[in-house]
Amino acid sequence: MMAAMNIQDHGMSLKQLLADFVAINCVPDIAITGLNLDSRQIQPGNVFIALEGQNDHGLTFAEAAVNKGAVAVLCDRRFDEYCQQILSALMTRVICIPINNLKEHIGEIASRFYAEPSRNMFTVGITGTDGKTSVSHFIAQALDEENKRSAVIGTIGNGLINELETATHTTPDVVQMHRLLADLNAKGAEQVAMEVSSHGLHQGRANAVEFDVAVLTNLGRDHLDYHQDMESYRDAKKLLFKQKNLKAAVLNLDDEFGRQLATELNDQLNIWGYTTQDSDACGLKNVIRASGIHAGADGLSAQIKCPQGEADIQLNLLGDFNVSNALATLAVLLIKGDRFAHAMQRLQKLNTVSGRMETIRSEGKPLVVVDYAHTSQALSSVLKTLRQHCEQKLICVFGCGGDRDQGKRPLMAEAAESLADEVIVTDDNPRTENAEQIVKEIQSGFKNIAAVQVIHDREQAICTAIKNAKENDIVLIAGKGHEDYQIIGNEKRAFSDTEVIKKCMGVTK
Repeated sequence: MMAAMNIQDHGMSLKQLLADFVAINCVPDIAITGLNLDSRQIQPGNVFIALEGQNDHGLTFAEAAVNKGAVAVLCDRRFDEYCQQILSALMTRVICIPINNLKEHIGEIASRFYAEPSRNMFTVGITGTDGKTSVSHFIAQALDEENKRSAVIGTIGNGLINELETATHTTPDVVQMHRLLADLNAKGAEQVAMEVSSHGLHQGRANAVEFDVAVLTNLGRDHLDYHQDMESYRDAKKLLFKQKNLKAAVLNLDDEFGRQLATELNDQLNIWGYTTQDSDACGLKNVIRASGIHAGADGLSAQIKCPQGEADIQLNLLGDFNVSNALATLAVLLIKGDRFAHAMQRLQKLNTVSGRMETIRSEGKPLVVVDYAHTSQALSSVLKTLRQHCEQKLICVFGCGGDRDQGKRPLMAEAAESLADEVIVTDDNPRTENAEQIVKEIQSGFKNIAAVQVIHDREQAICTAIKNAKENDIVLIAGKGHEDYQIIGNEKRAFSDTEVIKKCMGVTK
C-alpha cells in the first residue's frame, strides 16, 4: 500500500493510467487508489480488472467489487452474451472500459500505475526446474549491502533478504508483482532476484517487468499436469528470455535446453554460460567453468576459471549442484560490474537456503538433511551428492504430492531405489487424492517393493528413519523442504519437516 499511496500522491488518474490503451476522450479524469484482479481485495477507489478465468469470467465478480468501492471496471472487448448482460447492468453504476487484448496489457498498466518499479532496480529473473530458490537467494545474499539492500521474490517468501513474508505463489499475479516491486523499492531495495515459474510465465505474471538479467538453471520433467508435454514446458520457460528490454542472460551449458538457448540467443543478447562439466562453449565469449570439485565435511571446493580471472574457492554449502548455482550467481555479479576477486569473496560467504540441503546435526546421531527435491532429477542429484559425504548408509524418506504430475511418481521411486540404501515412502501433501493410490503409483517404479517401507504418517516415517539410523549414516527427508504445512484433502495442517526432525533428535536450536 505504501507504493500505491506514493503514486496516488503523484496524481495518477484513470485517464493517465489508460493513455495509449484506449481513446482517452472516453475516459473520465478521476483519481484512483489501486488496481486489483481479485474482487475480495478491492479497496475504495480501486480499479477492478475483470479477466476470463479457467472456470469463471471476472465480470461475474464485478458487482461485488463495485459494492466494495471499485470506481472503474476494466475488461476485454471479447465476451459472451452472459458477460454482456453483466456489463450492461454495471454501466449504470460505474465506469466500465473494454480494452482490446486486456490480458496482454495488464503488466504495462500495472507497471505504469506503480511508477515502473523494476526500472528502478537491478532485476534478475531465475527460471528452471530445479535450483531457482537457491540461485535467487544466493544472488540476493551476494548483492546485499547495508546501504544497497537486496530483495527476493519466490517460493520461500517475498521481501528484503532475511526479512521474508510468506508467499502464496512462486510468481505473484501480474498486478501484485508490480505492487510488490514498488513496495520493495520503497523499502530501500536496489536489486531484486525473483523466481519466475513456468506457470507464471505462461500466465503473463511477469509481463512488463524490466529484467536486467535472466537465468536458466536447468530443465527437467515437472508440471506436465499443467503444460501437458515437454515442448510446451520448454516454450513457457523460453518466454523469460524474450522479455522486452532484457539486457543479458545466464545459461547452464551442462543442460541441453541451456545450450539450445545459447545458440538461439547469442546474436540477440549478452549471453553468459556456466559449466561444471567442461561443456561446449556454444560460441559464447563469456563462459565460467568449475573444475576439481571436491565435497568435504565442511562444504565444497573447486577451481573457477573465466575470462575475468581464475581462483580456488571454498563454499560453505553441501551438494555439487550448488557449485553450478554459485557459478550462475557469479555470472550475475560480473554482469552487474563486480570485479572478479570481489565477486569470489562474496560467493565464499553464501549460506544455505531453508529447506535446500539444510543440515541438522546432533552428537551421536545421524546427519539429517532436509531438501525440497520433489522431482526425479532433483532427488537423484541430492542423493548422488550425499553419497559423496556418506560413510555408511544413505536413507531416503520421500513421497509425491497429490493433484500434481502423476507421471513423475515411478521416476521418483527409480531414483530413490537406485541411489539410497534404504527407502521409506510417506505422504507429501496428498491433497484431494487418495494417499494409498499415490503410494501405489510410486511403488510401480520400484524393482524390489518388499525392500521399501511405507509409512503414511509423515512424522512417524521421519522418526522411524532417524531412530533406525546409526551415527555415520545420512538421512534425507525430501520433498517439502521449507514448507511448514501438510495438505490433506482441502485442509492445510501445520507441519514442518525441520521441527519434526529436531523433536526426534532432541535438538533445541
